[in-house]
Amino acid sequence: MGKDKETRVRFAPSPTGHLHIGSARTAYFNWLFAKKNQGKLVLRIEDTDAARHVEQSLESLTHALRWLGLGWDEGYEAGGGSGPYRQSQRKAIYAGYAQKLIDAEKAYPCFCSPQNLAQQRQQAEKEGKTYTYNRCCLNLKRSEVQERIAKGSPYAVRIQLPHRHKIHFEDTVYGNITVDTSQLDDFIILRSNQLPTYNFSATIDDALMKISHVIRGEDHLSNTPKQIIIYHLLGFGLPCFTHLPMILGEDGRKLSKRHGSVSIEAYKNQGILPQAILNYLALLGWSYTGQQDIFSVQEAVEKFDLSRLHKKPARFDHQKLLWINGCYIRGMDPDRLAALIAQRMKTGLKDKDLRTDWDRDLEKKIKMIVPLIQERIKTLDEAMDWIGPFFCKVSYSQEAVHFFDRKKTDAPLVLQKTIEALENQTIFSGPNIEQNLRNLAQEMDLSLRNYTQVVRMALWGNKVSPPLFETIAILGKECTLHRLKNYLEAITAKT
Repeated sequence: MGKDKETRVRFAPSPTGHLHIGSARTAYFNWLFAKKNQGKLVLRIEDTDAARHVEQSLESLTHALRWLGLGWDEGYEAGGGSGPYRQSQRKAIYAGYAQKLIDAEKAYPCFCSPQNLAQQRQQAEKEGKTYTYNRCCLNLKRSEVQERIAKGSPYAVRIQLPHRHKIHFEDTVYGNITVDTSQLDDFIILRSNQLPTYNFSATIDDALMKISHVIRGEDHLSNTPKQIIIYHLLGFGLPCFTHLPMILGEDGRKLSKRHGSVSIEAYKNQGILPQAILNYLALLGWSYTGQQDIFSVQEAVEKFDLSRLHKKPARFDHQKLLWINGCYIRGMDPDRLAALIAQRMKTGLKDKDLRTDWDRDLEKKIKMIVPLIQERIKTLDEAMDWIGPFFCKVSYSQEAVHFFDRKKTDAPLVLQKTIEALENQTIFSGPNIEQNLRNLAQEMDLSLRNYTQVVRMALWGNKVSPPLFETIAILGKECTLHRLKNYLEAITAKT
């Protein structure tokens, strides 16, 4: 391929569901390669599998790509000079090329029924042989073929494989590969319903859309020899092939939900940031010189190189994804983080038992809360767990009510003294509250840890909370006293 030829890559999902990790990595690596080489990314929708097609998933796919920041230069919804970009709208194109191959005696109609082919396959299995199509329809006379077609007999179209021909190609990851056509059979390119097979439609589209580099998953490696045959028979030039290594779970098995792998939409709902997902995707099957795990998208563009892809399957580590997300959250501008959390609160707290004044000075409160939790959270969902008690009513579990039963700390006395101290607090700010309550703990001859444990349980219903004194200031005097009194009543009323 000439160096002056424009770099054109494609991401070609099938609309069968949400965008998942494997497909997202394929999209990202194509996007990175296009950006690195000042090329174009084409989005093509491969929607000819009617049985699996889910039209609604198209919106989910494109939304996920845009949320990740992976825009495309040409294709579905973007337009361009090689459309249409949905395969379901290109049936006439595929039929035309199939007829061209038939006319050149490089393909032929096959009238064998699915039942007949299944019987052939079963017979081969009984005999311990590898099944290959017996080419019975290749030997039909032209007049018989025309007669059957005229009668409306259903037929598929098969490639007439070159005899004892060796197919050579070089893959960026897997190196030089040679396949003998004797290992293949006359595969179908057009089904009896006149819809193309994947190998036929993908090859024609890649050629007509001038795709220079095909970058896709390793599971497509076995398709490449068949596609190269089609390229050659139709006189198309070959693109460069790159097959990305598989992604496995930590246990070495096929990646699934049990490994923490879910759709990109689900990660978004969990509070994973798009830049964290892209950062992690870049670590799956690709590396560069250096020990850096965290890098921006621009750094990834600068460093990306297909020659640094691995053959070895990548291992998906959900905990590392969370760790990376935590790094991005900690490095985020606090006001930006506060805005993201505020957006989530509209739905995240809707089923909670909210305080009547929960939305009073909401944005101001969230900005005050963020510095207390930013270093502690790995996802925006965790932020909701930390933030919830600021805006929701606190209830006390039996464990919380009986927490101090066998402890030396006199919890009722601590609560009563704290209520009195805070009722007399004139300036209700973090530093003033801290000084006042530290003095109170000393007066009661309690360690600060034992003292704050009582107050924290009263205010949070839990022994873990954000920094206590700042929490009290944000809750406000009225709410703080209300919770202290409620907890005092709960632990003194128990039987």
